[in-house]
Amino acid sequence: MKQAIYFTLLIICTLSINAQTHSKYNHHSLYVEFDISSSFIDVTDTIILSNQDMKVFYLNPSLSIYESSCNIKKIESGNSYSKYELTNYNKTDHIILKYKGIIANNKDGIQNITHKTMYESTTGIIFDKGIYLSGDTYWVPDFETTNLKTFSINAVIDKNWLLTSQGNIVSEQSKDSLKYFQFNMDNPTNQVCLIGNKWSKYSKTINNIDIHVYLINPDDALAQRYLNVTSEYLDIYSNIIGEFPYPKFDVIENFWESGYGMPSFTLLGKRVMRFPWILNTSYPHELLHNYWGNSVYVDYDKGNWCEGITTYMADHLLKEQDGDGDIFRRAQLKKYTDYVNPENDFAPNQFKSKYDAASEAIGYSKVLMTNHMLRIKYGTDIFLKSYADFYQNHQFETASFEDIKNSFEKVTGDNLDEFFKQWINSTGALVIELGKVKLKKKKGQYILKFNISQAGTSKPFLLNIPVFVYLSNSKTVERKVLQLNTHLQSYTLTYTEEPIRIDIDPMFDIMRILNPQEVPPTLSQILGSDKWTVILPKSSKAYFYYKNLAISWSNMYKQQGIEIELLNDNKINQLPNDCSVWILGAENAFAKNINLQDIYGSMLSKETLAKIDSLDRNELIVFTVSNPENKNKTIAYINGNDPATIGQINMKLMHYSNFSYAGFEGKALQNTLKGNFPVLKSPMNYIINNKISVEWSKFKLPEADIMCK
Repeated sequence: MKQAIYFTLLIICTLSINAQTHSKYNHHSLYVEFDISSSFIDVTDTIILSNQDMKVFYLNPSLSIYESSCNIKKIESGNSYSKYELTNYNKTDHIILKYKGIIANNKDGIQNITHKTMYESTTGIIFDKGIYLSGDTYWVPDFETTNLKTFSINAVIDKNWLLTSQGNIVSEQSKDSLKYFQFNMDNPTNQVCLIGNKWSKYSKTINNIDIHVYLINPDDALAQRYLNVTSEYLDIYSNIIGEFPYPKFDVIENFWESGYGMPSFTLLGKRVMRFPWILNTSYPHELLHNYWGNSVYVDYDKGNWCEGITTYMADHLLKEQDGDGDIFRRAQLKKYTDYVNPENDFAPNQFKSKYDAASEAIGYSKVLMTNHMLRIKYGTDIFLKSYADFYQNHQFETASFEDIKNSFEKVTGDNLDEFFKQWINSTGALVIELGKVKLKKKKGQYILKFNISQAGTSKPFLLNIPVFVYLSNSKTVERKVLQLNTHLQSYTLTYTEEPIRIDIDPMFDIMRILNPQEVPPTLSQILGSDKWTVILPKSSKAYFYYKNLAISWSNMYKQQGIEIELLNDNKINQLPNDCSVWILGAENAFAKNINLQDIYGSMLSKETLAKIDSLDRNELIVFTVSNPENKNKTIAYINGNDPATIGQINMKLMHYSNFSYAGFEGKALQNTLKGNFPVLKSPMNYIINNKISVEWSKFKLPEADIMCK
């Protein structure tokens, strides 16, 4: 009885405050009780509606409303939620709903996770391994005509448990066998989260931001690594964007393998959290989502802008600091080139979330490159000022690509209608080509003439093309940005020194379709093609293992419209050149057609060749080369010396799709080698005088502009 009185007083106090300060958004005052052993939750939600005409809301179908302050009618039942309507209710200050039930989505899958099923997930669950309640759980009534809300939570749970939410923790008290938590979220949010477990908690405060690490098993060293690196990233992003939007950030060890970025916290699985590379790859991406997506919210009806800019300011930024920004951008363009075609293309302002490789290439890669072009156009300072303006003006609001455009126009003074129309509101990308390069010497000056063309759309795009010209005597490279606004344009540049080479967009600064010859062959080229021929080694003892692998491909990819033909090596005389080709097995009659020494010669190091050869003879190797009869098509080779591991490679291929080669060892197929082969010849550059013996590595390229050093 005392417990109920205690929380009733808290709710009344919270209501009196929020009724005056949160009229623009719905406010939920939640009183929550758990029965962990039964996966049971009992909730009292006192709701202040921002619009008294709101009537329709959604709630988890496993929860039943057993008491309410107004009439309620269920109008629809579904797997994810049930739909309700408020009927004949007095438009008073608040509505009280009491509901309870079992939240245990995919409990069996989560409870019995094995190595093969380690990435099982749930939309909401309460059980002895942990509590996960989020917007996807629909554990809080979600009203149809509004997305944002404020809330307070008063929760009671067993004293051995900890709870956290995106809301500020107001109090944490223990009494007898129970623990009481109170959270407030005064800023509007797009979901209500409540996460719980029997964690060990580690804390650190930097610049008034409380950083917490929650671990299922104590690990001081791991916690310290996350506390330190979080401090570094918060410092970076507060300097280039603005003040961190929350007073705290939680790094939470999840009870299934995940990598979620949520408002003011991230949920990382046990294995994910301990990957040595995670701190410098996926982790900053999830932390940055607290700016983009989890405090400036996405207006999904107008397109998901946040994944592209988050990838640019997190993943790309780290590669840029290491001097590999151009390689990262090339990989993004390659994804688009390999996976997007006229049949599956759509404008970025239609992107909501990734569901396959093509959607990811549009919503992540194309939007990333669009942001990069804005930065190239205006410089880093103006780019960051524009996003700082966007952040300041839309914090805790939903925002769209149009709002980003408005911030850039405000800061630059330019009209960017055409830029956003061609890159965000339209489909397609361009093919750019260099042509008709000529050099003349006249009156002591060198006159360089050349053409640049664009194709791929009926209407030419307006482009700023970076052009690099190598000058012989000074060993320098001059960078110029030339405007291209027609399908074909001629240019003339004049120098006092002899130009000996010209490169068009060598740093991959433009959103475009790559020519197959300017990038190394990779697995993504063959995985993204629409027709495969799989050549099986009829004489191999592992023939049926390879055949089963090919059949699994056929079953998997036919739903994506990929045509796959299986052929035995003794039934054909030459490799097809009109489609992608898989050569399976070292005993394959066509394995000799892809000798790496013959193809690359001294361009590959002896160490790389030796390692590939060793994996080929003893373990499992995958590599790709261009078809010698058709450079636009790719040949991939797989050889596994343990037949039992051949079928397992199928699960690995997509993870290594950006590489030319990847090697694996042991029954678990641990990756021990990966990389890209060198580009043999790019059509985007032209050596003007090939009679001059030149060490190109001695030329000094223009210094890259780094966003945050």
